[in-house]
Amino acid sequence: MSEEIIKKEVNIKNEIHITYYFSILFTIVGTLSILLLLYYKMDSLSLFTVLLSISAGGLPSGVIGAFIDYKISEYKLKSSKII
Repeated sequence: MSEEIIKKEVNIKNEIHITYYFSILFTIVGTLSILLLLYYKMDSLSLFTVLLSISAGGLPSGVIGAFIDYKISEYKLKSSKII
């Protein structure tokens, strides 16, 4: 009985397809928001500023977007199994 439950959980995890749309969107918005903030605080933008904006705003918000993508994909899978 427990083996069947484990197999079903593995199959569900294998069927979840994450699209990463929210991850890309959140990464872009996070990067642009930090770039905008740094643009007003600094005289000129450099490669360091761009890399700082990606690591400070883009990547952490992209992780949040990935979590949202996962939950949406999980919900779509469950709703398609119910119907």
